[in-house]
Amino acid sequence: MAVFDHFVLTSKQQSDAWWFHAQILDEHRTEVVQVVAMHIVRRLLEPSPAALASWMARHGGGPAHGEPTKTELEAYLLSDFADASNTTRLIGVVVEHLWAWMATDLDGGWGTPIHVEHDHFSVIDHGGDGLSIYDSDAPDLRFRLWESKQHDSAARSVTKVVTGASRQLRNRAAEYLARMSKPLQLNDDPRIQQLAGNIVKRWTTWDATSGVGVSVGTTGGRELPSRPFKGLAETFSNLGSSRHREGLIIEIPDLLAFARDVRAEILRGIE
Repeated sequence: MAVFDHFVLTSKQQSDAWWFHAQILDEHRTEVVQVVAMHIVRRLLEPSPAALASWMARHGGGPAHGEPTKTELEAYLLSDFADASNTTRLIGVVVEHLWAWMATDLDGGWGTPIHVEHDHFSVIDHGGDGLSIYDSDAPDLRFRLWESKQHDSAARSVTKVVTGASRQLRNRAAEYLARMSKPLQLNDDPRIQQLAGNIVKRWTTWDATSGVGVSVGTTGGRELPSRPFKGLAETFSNLGSSRHREGLIIEIPDLLAFARDVRAEILRGIE
C-alpha cells in the first residue's frame, strides 16, 4: 500500500526546515486505520512469527485463542493499548507509528532514506522515537534523529509542540543516539554498521552529516501557522542549512477517534 495514495502531501522548503504536510483523504480513513494497525502488529510481533500467524488467523475470523496464545499476544501488543482511557498514550503511539510508516517515502533535503530505525517497544520507552539514514552525495551516510509528538488540544499551537520537541532533542540527542547504535550495529548494511560506531561523536561535534526531524500528529480542521518549524531552526541553527532540519505534520480529523479505531483493529486479532 503506497502511503501517499491515501494522503494529500504538500512539501514546503522554508529557511526553518524542509517540511511536509500530510492530510488524510476522507474516503481512505478506514483503510488507513487497518494498515496502521497491521504495521504496529507486524513490527511488535516480529520476534514471533507463530504469534503473528495466530493474530492474523483470529483477525480474519478464526477461532478464539487458547489462554497461552492470548496472553502471549497481549504481552507483545497491549503495552500502549491496554488502557483505553489513557488517550494521551493511545494517540502518542498511533502518531509515532504513522511517522514510521511515512518516513521511508519522505523525499526531503537529503532525498528518501535508505533505512528507517524505529526500535520502540512502547511509546513511553526511553530514547529517541526514530532515525532515518541517507546516502546523499556524501562520502559518509547522513542521519536524522526524529522526535514524534501529538497535538490534540486547542490550548497550544503546533509551533509550541515543535519547539518543545526540538528542545527535548537538543537535551537528549546524544543519549538517544547511543541507545540506537545497538540495533544499527546489527544491520545488514556494513555502512550502517560503521555509522553505529561514530554516530554519537558525529552529533556531539555537529558534523555536517547529522540532522534532526520533528513529526507532529494533529487533529484536522485547524489552520496551521505560517512557520510551524521556526523553533526547530532556532534550536538547531548550528546544524547548517534547512536541509539538515526536516518536519512532518500529519493531519487527521478527530485524531482520538482514529487512534481508538486502530486500537479496536488490533484487539480484533486478540479477543
